[in-house]
Amino acid sequence: MRHVPDFDDLVGRDVPADERERLRRAHELLVQAGPPPELSPELDTVPWPNDSFGRSRRQPARRRPLLVAAVIASAVLLGFVLGQATSSGTTSIDTQRVVSLRGTELDRDARATLALGKRDKHGNWPMVLRVQGLQKLPEGGYYDLYLTRGGKPLVLCGTFNSNGGKVVVRFSAAYDLGHFDKNGWVVTRQLPGHHKPTDIVLRPS
Repeated sequence: MRHVPDFDDLVGRDVPADERERLRRAHELLVQAGPPPELSPELDTVPWPNDSFGRSRRQPARRRPLLVAAVIASAVLLGFVLGQATSSGTTSIDTQRVVSLRGTELDRDARATLALGKRDKHGNWPMVLRVQGLQKLPEGGYYDLYLTRGGKPLVLCGTFNSNGGKVVVRFSAAYDLGHFDKNGWVVTRQLPGHHKPTDIVLRPS
């Protein structure tokens, strides 16, 4: 019976829920696919070049598709796993708190969550912002993530762009969060030539 690695042993339990679900789907697909097909025993006796001159040139041609298929299957599975690990690893943090953000009257369909990680030994707070539905801005425009005090944007945590779909970006803040509003993050819209944090498009729910 083929041994199937346990998903929790492979991934651990510190992965955010949405990334964990994506990795679980990838794991299930790989389990269903199984290992690449074994090569025919005939391929173990492929002659060396000096021994093959007396054989028909058509014989290796029949074996080649099996070998190519096995190599392609292995490459596809390996690439899929590496792609999942690479795409999710860059935004994986040890989440301690999550702040939900909703769109203001400037962009009512926008939604976001900000996952706050554990402060590291240097005093930095890792954060992962997941945004959906923010409008694409004109060339030269961008969005800012700010910490607030008294409800007003005060210090910048990072900038990003959006094309209207889902956006996932990782930031790091070096500020003492105790000096700001509780759950005090907002996203502002900075149109071309407009760089002051006045147009708030996302605020805490």
